[in-house]
Amino acid sequence: MYDELWNLEGRSAIPGGSALNSARSANFFLKGLGNEKLVTYYGALGNDDKGAFLEKDLTDSGINGNFHKAKETPTGTCAVIVVNKDRTLCANLAAACEYDIAHLNNNLAALESAKLIYSTSFFITSSPESLQ
Repeated sequence: MYDELWNLEGRSAIPGGSALNSARSANFFLKGLGNEKLVTYYGALGNDDKGAFLEKDLTDSGINGNFHKAKETPTGTCAVIVVNKDRTLCANLAAACEYDIAHLNNNLAALESAKLIYSTSFFITSSPESLQ
């Protein structure tokens, strides 16, 4: 799916956003210390190819993905342009704005055993109950 982007010189496609990048970093350091499969990422995806790609990428990286699947909304996307040290982003949050508190309530085990929880502020508008 992302092959057309990866084949363009100087461009790459990496699934996820800022919170997932933080989860990837934590996972990288924990793996380096011999601790694998300790990072769990919660979020919302569409029931589409982009969502499936992201889930597979997380599994391949050793991150536990725990996703609410939005039935009618596609997986979000974000375009990032980096020139030298400057960057700009244009995000379409899409399914990320439809995270359902029921999903959280049904999947609390990882949160209850967590030693550290990181959240982005988009939950303030998309699912304040989940943030609380």
